[in-house]
Amino acid sequence: MAIFKFSGHETFQCRHFWPKKGVDFLAAEGNFRSDNATTELGVGKNMVTSIHYWLRALNVVNDLGDLTEFGEMVFGAEGLDPYL
Repeated sequence: MAIFKFSGHETFQCRHFWPKKGVDFLAAEGNFRSDNATTELGVGKNMVTSIHYWLRALNVVNDLGDLTEFGEMVFGAEGLDPYL
């Protein structure tokens, strides 16, 4: 059963490099809820929330924050098209 969510993106549309940036952040053991996520990603707090939202919305990560098969296939280290 699909659950639709229309908030969480903090009014930011998905930026071009955010999916790859988010996947790289997670691969480096990053945590979107940590205090230093803003420094590591180089964006503001609302953008950190938005990047995490868009990764889930695009099915790149699941609700637990783990990379999905699709996310790994496209954006992983050996991804088919990491910069889409």
